[in-house]
Amino acid sequence: MTAVSASANEPTPFAESDVVDHRLIGARLRPPASQAVIAKSVAAGMAAGLSEELAETLADAAVDQQQLRKALRAPKIQRFGAEEFAYVEFDVLTWRILPSPDNIRFEGEHARGTIGMPRFGAVDGQPLLTFEMDSVGKVIDAMAPRITDMLENNPHVQSIQDRGIETPGWLSFLRLTTDVGPVTRLESTDGFGRTVAAHQGLGITFKDAAWNLRPGSRRAAMLHRNLVEWADSDVVTDEQARKVRCSIMPNARVIIAFSAPREFDRSRRRFVAHLHMAPPMNFTIATTLNAKANAAVDNLYERGLLPVPDGMTPGEVRDILDGTEHDHDLDPDEVAVLACGALNPHPNKRQARAVNEAVADLTGAKPKLEERTQLAAEVALRRFPADKRLTSLRSALERAWRWSVLRGVELTRRDPRELLSEAIRELVQYGDDAGPATAELATLASYHLVGGRTQLLTRSEFGGRGSNTEPQQIMKQLAKTDTGLRQLCQIVLDGRADRDPQMLPDGATPKDRRFPQAEILTPDRLRTLAKLSDEQGITHDSPEDLFAAAIDAFQKRLDDLLIAAQEVGEVIGHDGVPLVDTLGFENPNVRNTLTDITDLVSEWRGARRRATRMRADLDDGGDAQ
Repeated sequence: MTAVSASANEPTPFAESDVVDHRLIGARLRPPASQAVIAKSVAAGMAAGLSEELAETLADAAVDQQQLRKALRAPKIQRFGAEEFAYVEFDVLTWRILPSPDNIRFEGEHARGTIGMPRFGAVDGQPLLTFEMDSVGKVIDAMAPRITDMLENNPHVQSIQDRGIETPGWLSFLRLTTDVGPVTRLESTDGFGRTVAAHQGLGITFKDAAWNLRPGSRRAAMLHRNLVEWADSDVVTDEQARKVRCSIMPNARVIIAFSAPREFDRSRRRFVAHLHMAPPMNFTIATTLNAKANAAVDNLYERGLLPVPDGMTPGEVRDILDGTEHDHDLDPDEVAVLACGALNPHPNKRQARAVNEAVADLTGAKPKLEERTQLAAEVALRRFPADKRLTSLRSALERAWRWSVLRGVELTRRDPRELLSEAIRELVQYGDDAGPATAELATLASYHLVGGRTQLLTRSEFGGRGSNTEPQQIMKQLAKTDTGLRQLCQIVLDGRADRDPQMLPDGATPKDRRFPQAEILTPDRLRTLAKLSDEQGITHDSPEDLFAAAIDAFQKRLDDLLIAAQEVGEVIGHDGVPLVDTLGFENPNVRNTLTDITDLVSEWRGARRRATRMRADLDDGGDAQ
């Protein structure tokens, strides 16, 4: 391997692709501290309120013990709404950080139960996460594909190995328990990719960070001494220089205390969602929706607003809806009803405000009505893999659930045939509206119409053409007649028995069996049952909905424009002065376009003011003045 000779001169400004002089980072390294020095840092940690276990973990992870003790004397505070986190900022040895086994990127997998790892737990009142698995081997096997995916797909891996970690991450205490007993480490709360990249640069594995390079071990001491030696050398190999660059997370932020209305595992999960979704980051749709949904479920639980069926507790409902508990006795369609009732409430209800608050707390923007429906659909469909089919299923289900009757539906867990009897009585009692039994039966059926062997409800892009159907219209039409209600009941019975849904013979009563010579439902036959012809136009969004969507798109374009303009001002010349201040910018087309936009917005505002005055006059006198 070739040697890298470092210049003794001051480092010059470097471009993004430049390799950083390893000595620039190595200057922060210190030789391994003596036990007496470590003991001082442990005492300082305990004086700051940490347990001995956490104080020792902190001291073992510190690059510079004096820097750590200074930070412990003046912890910093980060607040998000009602939650408060105290942290200390200091340089951390990267082999003391574990790639987090409960990462926001895994949120969709956690919710679907496909990750093979549990969620974090917590120790009451302490900023300490817990994580238990049967064996070391199972932890390593479960983490391997996540780490590999990060190395293969994160564009910043090479940059970290060439330049070191330039952006510090948030770290938390973690007690990892396996068949070899518990170990306590720092975990990458908000630094998973940085930690994985640094470990690869160091040439170490997850197993090394968790167990092999334990504090006080000969291997850890040897690695530390070698890094210190290479850090001060002007002739090192490429590998040695890279290891030095990857040995430190500078100015890492370690959470040492918290104050929140929930335990630390949920606080930490919410904290990470805050960091990544305000402004939004490029996660998968499933990850983003699950993070929002879980925040909403937490808020509903803490406010006592979760719908709780008889025989269940609020904690059980929360764990089912946030994907923590997969071993329960609810049928998948019942989970769907529970999700629709909790996350798709009527707009004027306290539950809707609680969902809005939780989502806005993460993203900075209040969700639209259909966004709550989308969160509910995502939770209902967690048993399906997060692939291309899921997008179609989610889109169809959330459109079916935009029917106002289904908002806030309650789960009673009654037999579908019992619900049918009550729903038929409701036809007379409620008229054009629908009662609670009708809502529950329709919600149960909508799940099977979307998630059955054949997707019978599909989102229509172009009205009534061919086999396209509009989910909301289909559900409304079927719920208007006793024939339609019986068909919905048969769909539920067939779906629960894993049968293709049958077209119920005329006048037949729903039964939990196959009917002789019964036709299988298809989108066309379902459409016929709902009395929607191929030529019949289907109303999609109202003009008001289209107007709201256009305004929203306009606002997003404006936000993008503002960010782009700010980026222009952030380009700095060699003299340290923004180039826009020295070169300026002039483009008549841009100026004219901005003028036109300003004029349009002024007209819109004027129209709104006129409409407001007119409404006020009508309210006061009955006629416009």
